[in-house]
Amino acid sequence: MNITKEDVDSLNAVLTVEIAPEDYESKVTEVLKNHRKNVTMPGFRPGKVPFGMVKKMYGKSVLAEEVNQLLASSINGYITENQLEVLGNPLPKADSHPTELDLGEAFSFSYELGLAPQFEVNLSEKDKFDYYRIQVDDALVDKYTNDLAKRYGAVGSTDKVGETDLVRGEFVELNEKGEVKEGGIFHTSTVSIEYVEDEKSKAALLGKGVEDVVLLDPDKVSRGPADKAAMLGVDKAAAENVSNQFNFKVKEINTMTPHELNQEFFDKVFGPGTVDSEEAFRQKVSEQLSQMLDQDADKKLRRDVSDTLIEKLKLDLPDDFLKRWLMATSEEKFSREELDADYENYAKGLKWQLIENKIIKENEVKVEPEEALARAKELLARQLMQYGQTEFDDEMLENAAKQLLAKEEDAKNIYTQLFDEKILTLFKERLKLKDKEVGFDEFVKLATGKPAKKGLLDNLNNLIKF
Repeated sequence: MNITKEDVDSLNAVLTVEIAPEDYESKVTEVLKNHRKNVTMPGFRPGKVPFGMVKKMYGKSVLAEEVNQLLASSINGYITENQLEVLGNPLPKADSHPTELDLGEAFSFSYELGLAPQFEVNLSEKDKFDYYRIQVDDALVDKYTNDLAKRYGAVGSTDKVGETDLVRGEFVELNEKGEVKEGGIFHTSTVSIEYVEDEKSKAALLGKGVEDVVLLDPDKVSRGPADKAAMLGVDKAAAENVSNQFNFKVKEINTMTPHELNQEFFDKVFGPGTVDSEEAFRQKVSEQLSQMLDQDADKKLRRDVSDTLIEKLKLDLPDDFLKRWLMATSEEKFSREELDADYENYAKGLKWQLIENKIIKENEVKVEPEEALARAKELLARQLMQYGQTEFDDEMLENAAKQLLAKEEDAKNIYTQLFDEKILTLFKERLKLKDKEVGFDEFVKLATGKPAKKGLLDNLNNLIKF
């Protein structure tokens, strides 16, 4: 077998694999002999069908399977041995593959490769970034306390929609004519009047009673794409393409009475006996807010560094190859026009992945198995404490952590989390950071490009999705 690589340019190459009969004959013969043991045919005892007949019946299919295995193993081996940084997977070159395979013949197959760009990332104090210190003042503590009081408050019912009520109703999708759309969305969900920022939509709901129907645009009464998708009972991709006209039929109106700031409330929020006064509660809230906002400041820094490095390095990608590869391999069906419209976002994500991997390699960033095990134990312990279990056996916890890491997706998430933390630490050590104090509302606008929403918890949840 012979493999050759021809460079088209710095980002594209063609890999040609030549397979001779001696590369596959012995394996094909071995497989056919095993088939012969199980073949039954009138006039022959089981396992006694002539080899020539078995070869005639199954030879081509066995040959095709063996050639495919040879191609996969040889291409992967060549890429690994020559340390090629490929993007996506090799694509068969048009009109370069034989349409039919016959035993005893030689074959040639050509594949297109998309190659990663070559570059270096030098992190130094020449790269300057703002690091935001978000002020936690009394107003912010008040806002967070009020949100918590509503979350743990009492729910009652009323007959007319008021300014702070939670309305449960049925969303029914309409067509262009304003009629119920055949096969459209029909879903029961809730709308929190207090957080509806569109005044026209809020006015349409206020004063309505059970069984009243209101024309609503889900975009105007939801708190972002994820909330809209949950409100309509669809995934985020589907929610982007739904109509903006829905009937909303009121089924239930609930009043939300905030919880009194007493010991019962303190215990519900932070656990029994953790705080014993309103002053101590506010101090605890302030500490919690500071931790949450520090995490958001870190994510803002990470995003700023990502955007800056992508712009600075100006990496080129084998765009045409990647688009064809995405079209050929994606499980989702989409048109080339749809791919072209979204490709810039995909390319940006891929560029950052390449840059991040280069940073990890150049700076020898590693996550050891012991670190992953410790993090898994930490996560499990935190989960147990949330359910009120404060005492647990360390051996039991370690066994549970090992079981967690045995699951591919969970292990991937934990390792990704640890790598992210180490890369962030590297940024803080290598880059020149200038502390910049900002208020919460100002930070939200810097982070999202939009004014802060009314619900503090909504702002925090959105920021966490950097």
